[in-house]
Amino acid sequence: MGEKNDAILRYLEDIARFADLMNGAVFGGIQAVDPGQLEDASEHYTERDGKGRNIKYHGRTRDIIRRVRNGESILRLVALEAQETVDYGMPLRCMNYDVQEYLRQTRAIQKENEKAGNYRNASERLGRMRNMDRLIPVYTVCLYHGTDPWDGPLHLSDMMRFEKGDAFRGLFCDYPMILIRADEPMDYGAFRTSLRELLAVLPFRKDRREMRKFIGEQEAYRKLDRDTLEAIAVMTDNRQLLEKAEDYRNEKGEYNMYEEMGSFFMDGVEEGREEGREEGREEGIRAMILDNLENGGSREQIQKKLEKYFGMSEKRAAEYLEHFLQEIGCLSAI
Repeated sequence: MGEKNDAILRYLEDIARFADLMNGAVFGGIQAVDPGQLEDASEHYTERDGKGRNIKYHGRTRDIIRRVRNGESILRLVALEAQETVDYGMPLRCMNYDVQEYLRQTRAIQKENEKAGNYRNASERLGRMRNMDRLIPVYTVCLYHGTDPWDGPLHLSDMMRFEKGDAFRGLFCDYPMILIRADEPMDYGAFRTSLRELLAVLPFRKDRREMRKFIGEQEAYRKLDRDTLEAIAVMTDNRQLLEKAEDYRNEKGEYNMYEEMGSFFMDGVEEGREEGREEGREEGIRAMILDNLENGGSREQIQKKLEKYFGMSEKRAAEYLEHFLQEIGCLSAI
């Protein structure tokens, strides 16, 4: 698991933010998840493969899983899987987590039934499940926070190879994945906690100028809590935002991120200048080659100039010149 995964999961361990993520991103602002009903339900699932001496055990742990409880009754389980890179098997992975949870619940029920021995008939005794026994539904949500667009499957059926006109296609039981994409804009007005400010900057990670402009227009970034500031710093690869954070902390303990972004923004400008210098160097190389070609320079002469004036090795100069001549269609000219 990467640092960004760790950072966003730590941030979402807060029950209010976890509920806000579900209510804002999954239910469009409807307060379907009450933070007061949430409690930790972290589970480690163990899968067993093989037989006899070849039995192997594989452990799996959920990123975050919460029970939704109303009094003594558990209504449902809500799980979160954070993903920084596109996983082309994600629907199957989510389904497997859910199956493991249902199997865990089933084993617990069977164990209690065996202990009590209160079966009504042979069918209940055979499966160790009574007619009245019920499982608690589990809902797995995938939070994708990478920078590249999600081009992976959204349903289990997207991973299947179906034949055209297959009569069995209608019998296939699909499994849709609940995906939250933090790489693209969403309705941030649907959120009620500072999670809104974290999610809102993520689509700007490839454009620092636009990020700074956006933050400058939002009053909320002038009074951030420390957890949100730290999460933004890690998720945007800008830990330097925290170096002088205390200088921009007010008497209420709030942080003015817009003021802190001065050095952060200049880093982006310097990167742009560096990119510009590299582009200028490339243009200079190409111009020199073209000028020497027009003046009848030989391949050996041009290669020597590439080595002398642009610090290329003999091999690199030869490869570069070969590529350039192929590109302009003059490979046989010299």
